[in-house]
Order: sequence, then C-alpha cells, then structure tokens
Amino acid sequence: MSMNVNQDYSQFYAGTEQLKSYGSNPAVKKDTLVKYRFSTTDEHGNKVIDKMSKEETMKAINDISSQYGDSVIVQFSGDGLAEGGKFMSGRAMTEEEAVKRAARDAAFQAENVIQHENMHRIVIPNYETNEQLYNSLAGAGDNVISSTMGIISNYLMPGDASGLSEQERQDMAAFGLEAAKYLAENYLDESHAENFMSAMETVAKYGLNGSVSDSGKVIYNVQEGQVRMSGAPGSYVDMESWLKANDTELYDQINELNRSIINHKDGENHSAKFIELYTKAAKKILDAPSDTKKDSGYADWKEKVEKTKLPATFQNVKYNSFQSFLESLQNQSSLSNSWISANISRFMKWLAV
Repeated sequence: MSMNVNQDYSQFYAGTEQLKSYGSNPAVKKDTLVKYRFSTTDEHGNKVIDKMSKEETMKAINDISSQYGDSVIVQFSGDGLAEGGKFMSGRAMTEEEAVKRAARDAAFQAENVIQHENMHRIVIPNYETNEQLYNSLAGAGDNVISSTMGIISNYLMPGDASGLSEQERQDMAAFGLEAAKYLAENYLDESHAENFMSAMETVAKYGLNGSVSDSGKVIYNVQEGQVRMSGAPGSYVDMESWLKANDTELYDQINELNRSIINHKDGENHSAKFIELYTKAAKKILDAPSDTKKDSGYADWKEKVEKTKLPATFQNVKYNSFQSFLESLQNQSSLSNSWISANISRFMKWLAV
C-alpha cells in the first residue's frame, strides 16, 4: 500500500535523546534529538508501508519538523524514505552536507563516549580502601562518581602502559591525583574531601606498585585485607560473585541500578542509591564469616604500600577554575602540554562542564 501522508506519524517515532553539548552559539544551540524511523517492515518482517516517493518523503519530513522548536534536531531514517539516505531539519542533504554531517556525527559520538565512558563502578580490591572511597563519595553527584572512576582507571591504576616510560607512568599518576584534588576542592564538602583524597592516594600507591609486563599490561597485586570473604579469589575482591552466591536480592538490586545508570533513566538519584547499596554490600561481606586463614603476608604488603612515596611532580597547582588548573599543570612533567590539555578537556567532559 502507498503511504497516506495525512496519517498519524506516531508509529514511526523512534525515541528522543538529550544532547548535552551540540553547538557553541547559544542562539542556535540544540538540546534535543528526536528520531523518526520510516521502515517498510516491522521488527517481525511484516509489511508496514511501501517505499515513499520523494514528494511523500518531503511532506512527512516537513509535517513532523514543524511540530518542534528551534532547539530540536529531527532525524529521519529508514528504507521507506525516498533515495538520499538520512534527512535532517526538513530536507534531503546534498552529498557535501552528508560528508560534513558524518564528520559532526563522529565528533559528537566521540564526545558522548567520553561523557559516558565511566559508568562502570570500580571495586577497589581492598576492603578498607574500597569502603573509605565510597563512604567519601556519599551524597556526591553522578558526574563526580563517574569522574572518580575515570581517574582511577585511566591514571591511577590503568590496565595498559604500552609505550610509556616509567617516568611518564609516574607523572600520569600524579596528574590523576591532581584531578582528584580538583574534585575534592570544588565538588566535595570538607567532611568528605579529606577521606576522599586519603583513599585516592592509597589507590595511587596500589598503582605505583604495579608491574608492567613485556606486552605493556599492568599487573596489580592488591591484597583485599585481613578479613577475606568466603568463596572469593585469593587476590581480588569479587563483590558481585559473593553477592550472587550469598545475597541474590542485593545482587539483583545492584544489577538493576547499573542497568539504570547505563540506560540514563531520568528521575532517579543514582548516586545516593549506588552509595546505599554498595555500602550495604561491603558491610555484609565484612560481617560474613571467613573460611580462610588470615594472610600472614598482609601486614608486610600493607607496610610496603604505606611507605610508597607519591610523585611530587606538580607544584603550586591552582584549583579555582579549569583554565588556571590547566595552566598551572603545564611545563612541569614528562607529559607534553598537548597531553595535559587533551586530558583536562576529557576531565571536563566527564564532569559535563
């Protein structure tokens, strides 16, 4: 059947996406992407519409676009459209516009990945440090928690050090601690900032004690503590495995929360709920009876960590703004100014500044 262009277009609505950063001019800044997908068949292969003519395509695009304001980008796709690929803003793109559009989409996608790359919550493989870190983040915003995850996984305890000298690895850890200090100074109250920095400095020491294999993989021998949970591996705290075996209800709640974070569900206080559930899980694990003996080497390992000196790479760092923060870090390390600038920009995106 031919499509009736006067029909209700709601069946072709494919969702809405909030744009956190699209366009630098406030007068034309876009904050919402609305998607319509005109497919000739549904997900089960059933016929929905015939392929539209160019006139029908333009009519549908214009009718739908007219319903939205200037801050909205309307995207049209699907094999039911007339030839010409994707349509945006009420008309078919020229070949030159399509190339530019693809470049902008790629840049936007890269930025979006950076903003959402730290959704996975890290479990520090030591009971005391893990508990101290997450207690210090109680009440913090999602952006602060995800930025903390990014600092740990990229600078303090990265999984890969390929192509880095030992000095560069040390300086990256120092950069991570300065980024943590920026969070403490600007996003945490005094009652939490001190414990936060104490935990992050300990994590940095774990990282500095890591060994780099020939392939560039960094191996960390972080011991979990004097109380080892039942069923856990000897060298790593696997909180999820323990919960799955011992408290399925709490395990399911944490998994549901992680799905909610990944799917960016609105109207939920992810930070508060995350702290609540992980604090509850940590207490359950610590209170659980252990089926292993105390690790006789733990005291020696802990002493070694405590004696590890943190790199004093950066001096007189300013935390009052990102610009002064950037400028005060430059020309002080083995890291190039372009690396510093790029990673400050990345840090800003994590914080959605």
